[in-house]
Amino acid sequence: MRSPKTAAAVFVAGAALVLGGGLGTAAASSPDAEGLGPAAVGVCSSTAVSGQSVRGALSQAEVHRLLSPLASQHRSQYGIPDKGPLGTGVGSAAVQPLVSIHPAQGTAFKSASGSDGSCATQSVSTQLTVRNSATTIYTPTMYPPGGSCVELVTVYTATVRSVSAWDWCRSVNFAASVPINSSFLSTYTNGSGAYTGRVVKTSTSGNTWTAALYNYAAGRWDTLFTQSGTNQSGRTDGWDIEELYSSVGTSGRAYSCDDMAGLTFESSNIAVRKNGTWSTATSANSDTHYDQPNSAFYCPTRSYQMISTYDHWKAVG
Repeated sequence: MRSPKTAAAVFVAGAALVLGGGLGTAAASSPDAEGLGPAAVGVCSSTAVSGQSVRGALSQAEVHRLLSPLASQHRSQYGIPDKGPLGTGVGSAAVQPLVSIHPAQGTAFKSASGSDGSCATQSVSTQLTVRNSATTIYTPTMYPPGGSCVELVTVYTATVRSVSAWDWCRSVNFAASVPINSSFLSTYTNGSGAYTGRVVKTSTSGNTWTAALYNYAAGRWDTLFTQSGTNQSGRTDGWDIEELYSSVGTSGRAYSCDDMAGLTFESSNIAVRKNGTWSTATSANSDTHYDQPNSAFYCPTRSYQMISTYDHWKAVG
């Protein structure tokens, strides 16, 4: 999740990416560089909605039990109240975060009137092990343009591998999560090592947005999270990026660099929706305005490439 410009929202973007859930036990699947799974635009436009929740999703009570303490901790670092809209806390000066770097690279969605969704096929890994408790890796994380209430985040921490939804409109917190495990892989990746997720505006009235995962086993969309209200980030653009929070060791390498070494992370078939019509991510609707240079990752062995502008990026290590 990208940090908004205000000090208060800078916290929220960081807090939004520290989720709890179970570790996957299945053997890792590595998506190949030629493309991930079926053509996403075709799947994204599918009207086969199950009306059911994502299989294996945690209960709301468990999400709150696991995640609220983490979010509260991050909020307190930035002088933001435990609950309530941004900017209502006491004090405005941001406390320095516990990590020293917060880089990102990938596709940024341009702000445009009528924007109402995004979709992509995104890699998951059961091999990534985060060893430093201060490291949080979000790759990929997707947020559609148009003032969405929901961001869909692939989360890796020292205790978590999950696909999760962040609520930008009401709780400003993680609100739903499904662990990346053998059941997830068989249901939502079709054996490709990547899931297809979308976040779309499902009702203009009340600004309602829904995050869903495509159930390849059943050929339908399953709902992860739905929220309505006023977006608290103040953003109308969006992103599909690799993003992380980490510290740099005495060697000059980020802890995240060693955790991610040799592993491939990518997002392909990236698409955006405008006035109900899907289009591939191109220069007409996307750019790279959230990108930082490779050096910002403090990882000399890492490589990054925009395979196809702007609908497919890949990072290794």
